[in-house]
Amino acid sequence: MQEDALKNEIATSLHGIIKSLAPDSSDFTLEFVRDLIEFPQDSSKGDYAFPCFRLAKVFRKKPLEIADSIKAELDNSDNKMVSEVVSVAGFLNLFVNKKNLASEFFNSVEDESYFTVGKRGPNAQKRVMVEYSQPNTHKEFHVGHGRNVCLGDSICRLYRYVGFNTIGANYIGDEGTHIAKCLFAVRRSSEDIPATGRAEWLGQRYVEANRILEEASEEEKTEYHKEISQILSDIESKEGETYNLWKETRSYCMDDFMDIYNWLDVHFDHFFYESEVSEAAQEAVAHYMKEGLLYEDQGAIGRDMSDAKLGFLMVRKSDGNTLYITKDIALAKQKFEQFKIDHNIYVVGNEQDFHFKQLFHFLNLAKFENADKCDHLSYGMVKRPDGKMSSRLGNSFTFFDLISIVQEKLDGYLEKYQGEWSEEQITDTKRLLAVGAIKYGMLSTDPKRDIVFEPENWTRFDGNSGPYLMYSYTRCQSILEKAKSMGISPSNDNLEFLETEVEGQLIFSMFKFNSIVSNSLEQMKPSNVCTYLYELCKTFSQFYVQVNVLKEENKDKVAARLALIETFAKVLKEGLNLIGITPPKKM
Repeated sequence: MQEDALKNEIATSLHGIIKSLAPDSSDFTLEFVRDLIEFPQDSSKGDYAFPCFRLAKVFRKKPLEIADSIKAELDNSDNKMVSEVVSVAGFLNLFVNKKNLASEFFNSVEDESYFTVGKRGPNAQKRVMVEYSQPNTHKEFHVGHGRNVCLGDSICRLYRYVGFNTIGANYIGDEGTHIAKCLFAVRRSSEDIPATGRAEWLGQRYVEANRILEEASEEEKTEYHKEISQILSDIESKEGETYNLWKETRSYCMDDFMDIYNWLDVHFDHFFYESEVSEAAQEAVAHYMKEGLLYEDQGAIGRDMSDAKLGFLMVRKSDGNTLYITKDIALAKQKFEQFKIDHNIYVVGNEQDFHFKQLFHFLNLAKFENADKCDHLSYGMVKRPDGKMSSRLGNSFTFFDLISIVQEKLDGYLEKYQGEWSEEQITDTKRLLAVGAIKYGMLSTDPKRDIVFEPENWTRFDGNSGPYLMYSYTRCQSILEKAKSMGISPSNDNLEFLETEVEGQLIFSMFKFNSIVSNSLEQMKPSNVCTYLYELCKTFSQFYVQVNVLKEENKDKVAARLALIETFAKVLKEGLNLIGITPPKKM
């Protein structure tokens, strides 16, 4: 049974009682009643809560009296899935019969049908593209890029889990003013391009270019900007010495990007490159000028959108070079035509909120038929404790730095396995733990909020962190392995022995998994999954402390509790996968 099905069953009972008690309540449809059912903030007060305040007008009674009347009817019903009903301050708090729930739920987890129900639903006919990561070449991959790639990857996993045909796309920013500035400084540098750390070196050249421009006289600035503009034109021309330098330096960054994606276990279905959209962008400008949507203004091409409080949209500068938004206009059309998608999501930081407001408004003005199918998933920045990071200022923290710091902190934890584990096993475990620490650290905060870069909190094994969740999983595996060595196996045959309160809490918490996933995707918040998994692991920890498993004398109870542990491990592993984390088998 799925959580939706159980809620429907309870809603049907409630709806029937309401109709019998108040025949004039025609507005209270089954769907209306179902939507009123909620999870109480305090799970000890009930598994579901039904507020009766909306019924007062039709019943012409106080909500408390209505709740008491419905409770009396429910108490006399034969609903096998509700074990207790409590009327409290106008609410009906309902407790689910965990013993009746456990058998069907555990079996569906065991055969994995619980985790595949979405793939058999109507979403399987829909195609969604999630565009994320989008790093700029000629700069290092910094911590802020890490949040984007973790968020986008998790959104893809959530979409796939509920059945969507999902395309993970990456749009590499390999053209633009920042790259021209970088090459401007490269050509002036007396240093040879290093053999290692090339992307970081290029990022330093970008910082140097900004310093040169800031310190230049007005006359020098004019000449420098002409040179930078020419570099942009040379790159778009796709020939010549500057273009060859661009290709060479671009490859250094792409190599670093791919190393990071492989380390994070993130894979893209398609790569778009800004440089490949240049021609289509120029064609789009010509097309929309012909239609009268764009026009020349002081040598530049664009459109005044002040009436929508969006200022002037510039799509081509006076030197003939297009901008990032011009290419986004052209790429939007390409995405829908080439991939036949139903929905297009851009995962981009909130510094670009205005950019996407301009883009979507223009697509609507252009009567682009899929404009309403484009959405921006905006997220907050990753900041240092002393303030904002900026590539332009040269104070950004590279992602490779982050990896080194996190792995160094984990070295101390894994020292105890020296001599017991192979070096390969220690290295692999350290990578999995580091990936889990970073991904959970990036995803556990609401996307709308900024993250303060504090990796020491991400590597804890006793708090709200990735390693804590992964440790909970390996603890289960350890118990199950020990039971196996004792000749004891999990069994779903005697689940009626799961009778303690904490066992019931754990069963229902696991049962809510699919509902939490759906809610997380609906809100575009993988942080909801993180919060759920953390609370789930805390409940499991309480179970582990309060209930004997292998020391229990009743073997049927042992087998049932092992089944509970096995089911918990499978639900936790599935949840960790949705946020891109693979737990080690031992730690």
